[in-house]
Amino acid sequence: MDHGDTLGEQSGTRATLSPSTPPSDRVVSLRGPEVVSIGRKFWHRLAAVALALSFTALIVNVVSTAHDNARIARMKTHGIAVRVTVTRCIGSVGGSGSNGAGYTCHGDYSIAGTTYHELIGSMTTFATSGTKVNSVADPSKPTTVILASALKTSTASLAAYVPAGLLAIVLIAFTFVFVRFTRRSGTKLPPTS
Repeated sequence: MDHGDTLGEQSGTRATLSPSTPPSDRVVSLRGPEVVSIGRKFWHRLAAVALALSFTALIVNVVSTAHDNARIARMKTHGIAVRVTVTRCIGSVGGSGSNGAGYTCHGDYSIAGTTYHELIGSMTTFATSGTKVNSVADPSKPTTVILASALKTSTASLAAYVPAGLLAIVLIAFTFVFVRFTRRSGTKLPPTS
């Protein structure tokens, strides 16, 4: 049948398709609702939300790194030396669950007459119950205790900010591209609160 022929003569309707009719206009939905395409506005909003979440994650990362650096510096200069008595060590498994990834050990120690039962930070080797290990407690948060040997090798460093800095550069570049694309396409940016 030629495109210029008349369709639907048997059903009593007459529809004429010209050769210039695009293929998408020739398709008739037999069942269900019509397919609705997602508009450009949706993708702009989705990109804006993704950028906002990425910047939030970046800020949390920077604050966490600053907190860790401050804790290391504080414990090195004002840390409280304690002898921790290991109470238990539990084996940890790796991501696949088939290989060991060290041990998680808890212990008891006392500071100014108060006894604490806490996780021993940086202790990844097995120790039997009753073993005493030299550790350092955080003076501003005595529930945080780390092995003294691990604290000696730890340093507060600006290098810890390098990954966050690289991520910030990438996010700024994506934000610049997003704003330019949004302005060029004439879409209004979602309101910020």
